[in-house]
Amino acid sequence: MTKINAEEAYKKYIDEKKNKINELVDLKKIAIAKKEYYWTKQLLKLITLFNGEKILLFNDKKIIVPKNRSVIFANTHRFKPDFEKITIANPSPSFVIASDFINAYGTINGWYFNTRPTIFVNPYSKDDKNNTYIMMKKYLNAGMNCTIFPEAVWNLSENKIVLDIFTGTVKAALETNSVIIPIAIERYGKKYIINCGEVYDPSIIIEEKLKECNLSDFNNLCQKTKKEMILKCNTILRDKMASLLYEIWYDHAMKFGYEKREKIEENYWENFVYKLTNEWPGYKLQDNVEQQYQNSDDIEKKEMELFLQQMFENPKLNNIFMCMPENNFKRFIQRTKK
Repeated sequence: MTKINAEEAYKKYIDEKKNKINELVDLKKIAIAKKEYYWTKQLLKLITLFNGEKILLFNDKKIIVPKNRSVIFANTHRFKPDFEKITIANPSPSFVIASDFINAYGTINGWYFNTRPTIFVNPYSKDDKNNTYIMMKKYLNAGMNCTIFPEAVWNLSENKIVLDIFTGTVKAALETNSVIIPIAIERYGKKYIINCGEVYDPSIIIEEKLKECNLSDFNNLCQKTKKEMILKCNTILRDKMASLLYEIWYDHAMKFGYEKREKIEENYWENFVYKLTNEWPGYKLQDNVEQQYQNSDDIEKKEMELFLQQMFENPKLNNIFMCMPENNFKRFIQRTKK
């Protein structure tokens, strides 16, 4: 398949989704998808076995999901095969929220997505992200579970266990009376370890907060207070995902020991990212940067890094910031951007 064909198919898909957001969910298709899920898992297991890979569950705890409530599986996102491996480990059928339609189109990766209901999203379109969110809620309200990666991109950070996550997962759970199960995955060679967390119900957090404030109805709150509560629920979800991943790291370190810093080659991280991204033809690091959640601290940090780079490249700017008050410094940065 050529890139032009993939782009044409993508545009057609986005247009069709826009026209379908007001249609009822086809319950017969959902029932068929649930039956096909079993065979999808068996085939993925055979592929994993053929590749000499192993999938290990970090624990065997039984997760009890409340009756008559859909589940959103919120997964960490660290490399290309995490979607397939989590599919194998997940006992429950689910639809998927994914973003890389063009690179998956006409490939075996596209086949993975087509074996179950998949909602592709254009991360650069505000309208399409809104349409995707509407579709996501329709499926959840129809009783189907959801697989989503709240970080939206692979976590290629050197120091963040989990990137900042978008609030869509928490908001959808609250608006559809669904619960969330956080999941972390890590890879060591050809061994994949998956750690499933306990059921997380953000509505309980909201109820507790309402009681503290002597309030009764979340919908009657002002937008600012609503946003604060949702962000609090979102932070809890991110912390849960990070804790699950850290449990895997800690357990692995206890079993196999730590790697001493002096043994790590100087360009280790660059080589690691290079090998990782080569697993997914067409993957762009620029997309990874642009599509991840950007908070104000990250934006300010990147502005500082850009300014420092300009400073080192331009001798006229050297040390000019050393005696500047904070406000003048920020204005100076703005002027250098123009």
